[in-house]
Amino acid sequence: MKKRHLFSIVFGLILFLGSIVLRISNTIEESAFTIMMTAGASMFAVGMVRYKRYGDGPEKDERTMKVSYTALAASFQITLMVILGIWWVDYFNPIQLSISQLLGILIFVMVILNIVFRIYYSKKEDLML
Repeated sequence: MKKRHLFSIVFGLILFLGSIVLRISNTIEESAFTIMMTAGASMFAVGMVRYKRYGDGPEKDERTMKVSYTALAASFQITLMVILGIWWVDYFNPIQLSISQLLGILIFVMVILNIVFRIYYSKKEDLML
């Protein structure tokens, strides 16, 4: 087992179980408990999925790196267009958006587009763009 997978699995379990123990003993607040439990469960799940999927073999090669870079570039370009759209919304002022709402929109758009483009480019045979 790769050290990276083992680290993710072990520390995910430590965070998850530690949050439960701290919450039972009432030494941690509700929001910190939620953050610790979510982080621990996420680390554990990612470690297990990556271990099951890749095992001790290589996780990336030249093609997967090219797919990742191409997807990131495409999602960044569309995110710039979304930023332009948000700027126009702010300029004409049809709705009021807070900074946290704007950042949430941008992060959501960037992540979702990156995932969509990775799936799209990974299914294409030729990545010559």
